[in-house]
Amino acid sequence: MNIEIKSITKENIRDCARLEVAEDQKNFVARNVATIAWAYVDETFTPYAIYHEDTVVGVAAVEYIPENEPEDKHWIPRFMVGEQFQGMGYGKKAMKELIAMISKHKDCERIRLSVVPENQSAIAFYEKVGFNMTAEKIEDELVMEYFLK
Repeated sequence: MNIEIKSITKENIRDCARLEVAEDQKNFVARNVATIAWAYVDETFTPYAIYHEDTVVGVAAVEYIPENEPEDKHWIPRFMVGEQFQGMGYGKKAMKELIAMISKHKDCERIRLSVVPENQSAIAFYEKVGFNMTAEKIEDELVMEYFLK
Protein backbone atom coordinates (compact mmCIF):
# COMPACT_ATOMS: atom_id res chain seq x y z
CA MET A 1 0.00 0.00 0.00
CA ASN A 2 1.45 3.35 -1.03
CA ILE A 3 0.63 6.10 1.49
CA GLU A 4 2.36 9.48 1.29
CA ILE A 5 2.26 12.57 3.47
CA LYS A 6 2.30 15.69 1.29
CA SER A 7 2.02 19.43 1.80
CA ILE A 8 -1.39 20.99 1.40
CA THR A 9 -1.29 23.14 -1.72
CA LYS A 10 -3.70 25.08 -3.89
CA GLU A 11 -3.93 21.94 -6.04
CA ASN A 12 -5.20 19.67 -3.24
CA ILE A 13 -6.83 22.02 -0.73
CA ARG A 14 -10.34 21.43 -2.09
CA ASP A 15 -9.93 17.66 -1.81
CA CYS A 16 -8.69 18.09 1.77
CA ALA A 17 -11.54 20.43 2.70
CA ARG A 18 -14.20 18.06 1.28
CA LEU A 19 -13.11 15.08 3.36
CA GLU A 20 -15.24 14.37 6.41
CA VAL A 21 -15.39 11.70 9.06
CA ALA A 22 -18.51 9.65 9.81
CA GLU A 23 -21.41 11.45 11.46
CA ASP A 24 -20.76 9.79 14.85
CA GLN A 25 -17.13 11.01 14.76
CA LYS A 26 -17.79 14.69 14.00
CA ASN A 27 -17.80 15.77 17.66
CA PHE A 28 -14.30 14.33 18.09
CA VAL A 29 -12.37 15.78 15.14
CA ALA A 30 -11.86 19.36 13.96
CA ARG A 31 -13.04 20.09 10.43
CA ASN A 32 -10.25 20.09 7.90
CA VAL A 33 -10.88 23.72 6.97
CA ALA A 34 -10.18 24.65 10.60
CA THR A 35 -7.03 22.53 10.61
CA ILE A 36 -5.75 24.25 7.47
CA ALA A 37 -6.67 27.72 8.74
CA TRP A 38 -4.89 27.13 12.06
CA ALA A 39 -1.55 26.99 10.22
CA TYR A 40 -1.93 30.62 9.19
CA VAL A 41 -1.93 31.82 12.79
CA ASP A 42 0.40 29.29 14.42
CA GLU A 43 3.87 28.87 12.94
CA THR A 44 4.45 25.67 14.94
CA PHE A 45 1.48 23.93 13.27
CA THR A 46 1.77 22.29 9.82
CA PRO A 47 -1.14 20.50 8.09
CA TYR A 48 -0.59 17.72 5.56
CA ALA A 49 -2.65 15.78 3.04
CA ILE A 50 -2.60 12.00 3.35
CA TYR A 51 -2.50 10.37 -0.08
CA HIS A 52 -3.16 6.86 -1.28
CA GLU A 53 -1.69 6.89 -4.76
CA ASP A 54 -3.28 10.00 -6.38
CA THR A 55 -6.22 10.32 -3.97
CA VAL A 56 -6.39 12.43 -0.81
CA VAL A 57 -7.72 10.07 1.86
CA GLY A 58 -7.05 12.11 5.00
CA VAL A 59 -5.59 15.16 6.68
CA ALA A 60 -3.11 15.37 9.53
CA ALA A 61 -1.15 18.10 11.24
CA VAL A 62 2.10 18.07 13.16
CA GLU A 63 3.27 20.58 15.68
CA TYR A 64 6.87 21.28 16.58
CA ILE A 65 7.43 23.54 19.59
CA PRO A 66 11.24 23.87 19.96
CA GLU A 67 11.12 25.86 23.21
CA ASN A 68 9.18 23.14 25.07
CA GLU A 69 10.78 20.48 27.23
CA PRO A 70 12.20 17.56 25.21
CA GLU A 71 9.24 15.30 25.95
CA ASP A 72 6.76 17.95 24.84
CA LYS A 73 8.16 19.27 21.53
CA HIS A 74 6.51 16.99 18.96
CA TRP A 75 2.75 16.64 18.57
CA ILE A 76 0.19 15.27 16.14
CA PRO A 77 -2.70 17.59 16.99
CA ARG A 78 -4.90 16.53 14.06
CA PHE A 79 -5.41 13.22 12.33
CA MET A 80 -8.35 12.09 10.26
CA VAL A 81 -9.16 9.67 7.48
CA GLY A 82 -12.23 10.37 5.36
CA GLU A 83 -15.28 8.25 6.08
CA GLN A 84 -15.21 6.51 2.69
CA PHE A 85 -11.55 5.50 3.25
CA GLN A 86 -11.80 4.19 6.81
CA GLY A 87 -11.23 0.51 7.57
CA MET A 88 -8.82 0.01 4.67
CA GLY A 89 -5.54 0.31 6.59
CA TYR A 90 -4.78 3.84 5.36
CA GLY A 91 -4.90 5.35 8.85
CA LYS A 92 -2.40 2.95 10.37
CA LYS A 93 0.00 3.33 7.45
CA ALA A 94 -0.39 7.14 7.47
CA MET A 95 0.30 7.31 11.21
CA LYS A 96 3.43 5.22 10.76
CA GLU A 97 4.54 7.61 7.97
CA LEU A 98 3.93 10.62 10.23
CA ILE A 99 5.91 9.01 13.04
CA ALA A 100 8.79 8.28 10.65
CA MET A 101 8.71 11.87 9.36
CA ILE A 102 8.66 13.44 12.84
CA SER A 103 11.30 11.06 14.22
CA LYS A 104 13.88 12.49 11.81
CA HIS A 105 14.22 15.48 14.17
CA LYS A 106 17.38 15.01 16.25
CA ASP A 107 15.58 16.20 19.39
CA CYS A 108 12.60 13.85 19.04
CA GLU A 109 12.31 11.36 21.88
CA ARG A 110 8.52 11.03 21.88
CA ILE A 111 5.47 12.13 19.93
CA ARG A 112 2.32 13.20 21.70
CA LEU A 113 -1.33 13.68 20.80
CA SER A 114 -4.59 14.29 22.59
CA VAL A 115 -7.91 12.53 22.20
CA VAL A 116 -11.45 13.11 23.40
CA PRO A 117 -12.11 10.56 26.19
CA GLU A 118 -15.38 9.41 24.59
CA ASN A 119 -13.62 8.60 21.31
CA GLN A 120 -12.90 4.99 22.25
CA SER A 121 -12.29 3.86 18.67
CA ALA A 122 -9.54 6.49 18.24
CA ILE A 123 -7.96 5.51 21.56
CA ALA A 124 -7.94 1.85 20.47
CA PHE A 125 -6.46 2.85 17.09
CA TYR A 126 -3.66 4.92 18.67
CA GLU A 127 -2.86 2.13 21.13
CA LYS A 128 -2.67 -0.36 18.24
CA VAL A 129 -0.15 1.93 16.51
CA GLY A 130 1.98 2.10 19.69
CA PHE A 131 0.80 5.16 21.62
CA ASN A 132 0.37 4.85 25.39
CA MET A 133 -2.06 6.71 27.59
CA THR A 134 -0.57 9.17 30.10
CA ALA A 135 -2.14 10.62 33.24
CA GLU A 136 -2.21 14.08 31.63
CA LYS A 137 -5.14 16.03 30.29
CA ILE A 138 -5.17 19.08 28.01
CA GLU A 139 -8.42 21.00 27.66
CA ASP A 140 -10.44 17.95 28.79
CA GLU A 141 -8.67 15.67 26.32
CA LEU A 142 -6.49 12.71 27.26
CA VAL A 143 -2.81 12.83 26.29
CA MET A 144 -1.17 9.83 24.64
CA GLU A 145 2.48 9.43 23.67
CA TYR A 146 4.67 7.34 21.42
CA PHE A 147 8.24 6.74 22.63
CA LEU A 148 11.08 6.73 20.12
CA LYS A 149 14.03 6.46 22.54
